[in-house]
Formats: sequence, C-alpha cells, structure tokens
Amino acid sequence: MDERPRFGAGARLAQALAACVARQTEGLRGHADLAGFVDEPGLSARLRDDAPAARALAALAGALSLDAAEHLACRLALQVEIDIHFGAALSVLQGSDQESGPQRPTLGLLAALVSVAAEPATDPGGDDLPARQGRAMGRLLQGQAAACGLLQMAEAGPLALRTVALPAALSAMLMTGEMAARATLGTLRLRALPAPDWSLPASWCAALAPTPLLAGAAQLVVLRGPADAPELCAAAQALAVQSGLRAVQIDGDGDELMPATLLSQAVREGLAPCLRAAGAAAVWRAPAGLGRPLRVPRLAGFDGPWIVLADADTAVQADATMAVVEIELPLPGPAERVALWRSFGDSGAAGAAELATELSAIRESRCGVGVLLRAARQAATRGDTPPAALRQAVRAAARDLSAWAQVSHDRVPVDAWVGQDELQRELGLLLARCAARDDAARGLGPLLAGRTPAGVKALFVGASGTGKTLAAQWIADRLARPLVRVDLGAVVSKYIGETEKNLGALLTRAEHVDAVLLFDEADSLFGARTDVRQANDRYANMQTNYLLQRLETFRGLALLTSNSRARFDDAFVRRLDATIEFPLPDAAQRHRLWSLHLGDGAAAAEALRGLRDRIAALADLPGGHIRNAALTAALLSRQRLQPAGAATPGDDTLPPIEAADLVEAIAIEYRKLGQRMPDALRLP
Repeated sequence: MDERPRFGAGARLAQALAACVARQTEGLRGHADLAGFVDEPGLSARLRDDAPAARALAALAGALSLDAAEHLACRLALQVEIDIHFGAALSVLQGSDQESGPQRPTLGLLAALVSVAAEPATDPGGDDLPARQGRAMGRLLQGQAAACGLLQMAEAGPLALRTVALPAALSAMLMTGEMAARATLGTLRLRALPAPDWSLPASWCAALAPTPLLAGAAQLVVLRGPADAPELCAAAQALAVQSGLRAVQIDGDGDELMPATLLSQAVREGLAPCLRAAGAAAVWRAPAGLGRPLRVPRLAGFDGPWIVLADADTAVQADATMAVVEIELPLPGPAERVALWRSFGDSGAAGAAELATELSAIRESRCGVGVLLRAARQAATRGDTPPAALRQAVRAAARDLSAWAQVSHDRVPVDAWVGQDELQRELGLLLARCAARDDAARGLGPLLAGRTPAGVKALFVGASGTGKTLAAQWIADRLARPLVRVDLGAVVSKYIGETEKNLGALLTRAEHVDAVLLFDEADSLFGARTDVRQANDRYANMQTNYLLQRLETFRGLALLTSNSRARFDDAFVRRLDATIEFPLPDAAQRHRLWSLHLGDGAAAAEALRGLRDRIAALADLPGGHIRNAALTAALLSRQRLQPAGAATPGDDTLPPIEAADLVEAIAIEYRKLGQRMPDALRLP
C-alpha cells in the first residue's frame, strides 16, 4: 500500500474545526476545552499528516479508494481515540449550554466539517450550507468507508446525532503500526498465524511454491491435505510468507465460522479494513459436512487473497471475478517423515543402528502430519522410542473418532490365530498389501502405477463366530495400528444427507489417524442397491452410491464383515482389494481352538484333556461359540464350588473345570442356536 498522505487531511481538518469553533457563540467559544481549537496553526501542529498513525490511515484510505470527505471523517475519528483533548472539545461543540454532547464525532458534525473543507470543484452546492451538509452526510453514509465497516455508526437515533468511530482493533493497529497476535473485533476473532516450530515437508513446499499471493488481488486458494487444522494453518502461513504477506485466521465464537455469520458480522465489526491494515491474507477454516458447496463471501473493501482450509469432501466456490487455485498437499513420503521426526531430535535409542531400526516404524506409518508431530514431541520430551511414541499418539488421535466409533483394546497374539491354510495365506497376503501401500505398484506398468489406490479395503465373509472380527484385530496388531470399530447406529441417521455427512467426516479423520476401521455387519450400510419402486428407494440408492464411492476413495485401511457376500453389489465387491471367506472350523481346528481357550493351567483338569478330542469331533461349533462355552464352563465350576452369596476364598486357587461343566456349557450354546446338542456328547 502507498504510505504517503494522499489528501492532507490533517491540515483540512484543522481548518474546518477552527471554522466550526468560530461559528459558536461567544460563551462556548471561550470554553476552556475549546481554547486550543481557535488557533488554526496550533491545530495543524496537533494534526500532523506525517505522524505514524496518520500515515497508516492515509495508506489505508488509499488502498480502499476513499474520497477526501471519508478520509477527513476517519482522520477525526482516529484523532479522538488518540488525543483526549479532541474528545473534550467535540463534547462542547456537539452539546449545549446546559448539557455536554458526545465525545465522538456525530454524522452531523462530520457533515459540517466536510462541507467547510470541501473544494468548490468537488461540491457544486455554492453557499447553500444546509444543502452542502446534507450532501456530505449522504456521501458518508453511502461511501466505501461505511460499506466496509471502517466507519462504525451508532444504530439508533436521528442520522445527524449518530456517533461515528473506528473499530477498536483497527485503531490499535494504526497507532502501533502492526497487528497483535490476537485481535477481537466483536464476535469475530483475528489470529496471526505464527511460524511453526517444525519444518514443512519438501513435498509441501513444492506444492505451495507455484502459487504466489498478491495483496489486494481477488484470489482464492483452497488448501487440502492429510493434516489437521494446525498443520494446514502452518502451510497457509508459509504460503503467505513466501509472498510477503501475513496469514491472519478468522474465527468466530463457536468452533466453526459459518459463511452467513462471517458475511453479516464483517461490516458490523470492520473486518475488511483490519485485514487491509494488517497486510493480510485471510485464512478461513471451512465448516465440515455442510452438504452443499461453500461459497466464499466477497467483502466490501477486501478482494483477497483468501486461503480456505477445507477437507476432502467440501466443495469451495467463489465469485466469477476471483481466481481459484486448489492445492492438494501430499502425504509426506518415508524419507520426509523421518526428516520431520529428526527435526525434534533423536530420542529413545542407544546407538545409530538401533535408532535406524526403530525409525522404520516412522517410515512405514501413513498417519497425518499432526499425529506424527504429536508422537515426535512426546518422544523428544519423555524419551520414548519412536514405535512406542507413535503407537500412543495414534491411539490418542483415534479417540477423536468417539462420536462414530470406539477404539478396541483387545490383543491377539501372533500364535493365537487358528484357521485353514488357505485362509492363513489370504490374510498374510492382505497384511502384505497393507504394509506395501506406498510402493505396491513399483516396477509395474504405467497404467497400474497411476491408478493404484492408496487405501486398502477388504471384506470378510462368513457365518457368525467364524473369527472375522478376531482376524481384523490380528491384522491391526501386526500393523501396530489401533482397531477402531465403527458404530453404525451413530453413523446412520434418519435425516436426509446426515449419514453421508457422518461417514465423510469419519473417513476423513480416520485417514489422518491411520487406524484400521472395522465395519461390522457392513451390509446394513453398504448393501446392494434395490429396484426403484417408490421415492424412498431412489434416495436409498443415492445414499448407497455415495457411500460406495466415498469408501473407494478412502486412503486408509478399512475392513468390512458380513454374513453373506450376496448382500453386496458386484460393482462394490470388484472395488475391494480382497474378499476373504471364513469357513466353519474343521475338527482339527476346533481342537486347537478348545486348547487355546481352555489353556493348560489348573483350570483345565487332566480328565478334561481326554474329552477334547471327542468334543472337537462331535460339537461342530464355530470359534465364537467355543469361546462362550469355555467362559461358561469356568463360571459353572466356580458356581459349583462357591455358591452364590458365599464368602470368597482367601487364596487365588481357581477350581478346575470338570467334564460336566464343559458339557453343560456346550449344551447352553446349542440352545442359543436353537439346536439340540449331539447325544454322543452327553455324559453317562
């Protein structure tokens, strides 16, 4: 902005004030508070145009294209805030013999001053002073200064008696020559984005470099990426700094600033002139899950640049006169993740070889930058190893999904999985696919290299109790990722569009966390489309289409379970990376499952071990029911030796499970299934 005083507003204001004081009655003119306002040279000395605040206001007036009348009005409004004697003098000028007037200038006084200071070329009204004052008041009311909120006018009373002031935050900027780290305008808050304490990944810098920002240019930049709001703010700050601007984020009273609120409060609180005075690029976090395109408002007095932080599902639109640039920040590569980690200092390792091994967990992680930074800070302050710090950070971030999902606390040892060889091989292949998400298509043809999805989606199909959920936990444990079980009741809503909004927010957040999402009974959410017979069917199909497409673009790990493959569209199944059938266990696998559940401790009596072969051969129960039967048998043994209400024994010895306990537990499981237990299992 041009910092030269454009209109000599101080000298004109001094001339106009002296003329207004000269028109007062002798009694008022001799008032002590008006003593210094009779002498025009003295007033000019107090209203110096080369004073820092006056120069800053002149630069702002030039940037906003204010005319001389508006500049003069703003100059007096600023001077009242700086010099207490001006307030006292205005109180006398705008009062009467019996009562003092307001200390801030009124529209009537400003119109009188403007009409006195106006040149004949700019006001053809001649000597008709009332007409000139009316036209001056109209210009102030309809001018750019009022339209953009630079001049704040009282909302009640006759126009001539309404006081005029500059926004308090803007006055502070003009006095100090800079914007504070935080400024409150009213319901709107301005926050200057600080430089981050970490170095942006090289891939982010490369994505930001080709987009220079221009002060005062109608320009919109939409930033998206695998990061939370603080990390996207860091990218916005870097984008502004490389263009010589200051990134200033606009917030509201609530968590999200809606477009209508921003537009309605901007003029009332003087947002545009504050952004102009700060030499700012406006940063705005787009509300998530609007369900409709977000239109960036055009503010009078501020054309840009705008930087909008948006998630993957938010469409951002702008006025046709604004240039729009979309920047998708990439997920940092393995080397960038290690460099980001090292910027906080190596911790938790005794030597270089050990550190290199532990940093492999950082290379293999695909969590968002925010989660990785949280883990790095924890390792730097507490001395945790990289794998341990990363696990804790990921689990803590996964709890942010609690509105739609819960983090599983189960663990499955590597040797505790039982299944057929073919099933073991398919799960191992899926595990390898999850571990090779970064370079699965390396060395293959260009058609694969350009179209291999970053996410992994698999469907587990089988009868209830065949180990689908257990297999999901086993995979999550092998990947050192938390298993997050989606609560379909929280995701699905009866209101149109809410289900899509909830799922979009869930998947977006899950991508940053890099957790393993588990959709149990997924056919209720991703089921096959139906023939359209009524309006509800059409909407249901539209919802299913969106859910299938959104899951296809998901860049994380998603596991779906169902009892039947036929409940899914063939088109959806084709888009999955794996569809794994979970058959019922055979006799050998059931024997292994009974051994793993009952164990070899004191709770499993020697006589019971000889019964396992017969149970495994005759009781064709899946793994889930075997688990239930083992727990029930243990409870039956305790109940037999310790009736309800009896005192607890002093020692920790557990009563052994006898054959009768186990057979009764198996009979209970068969009754759950609505079946009769094989007679051959009954004890004599």
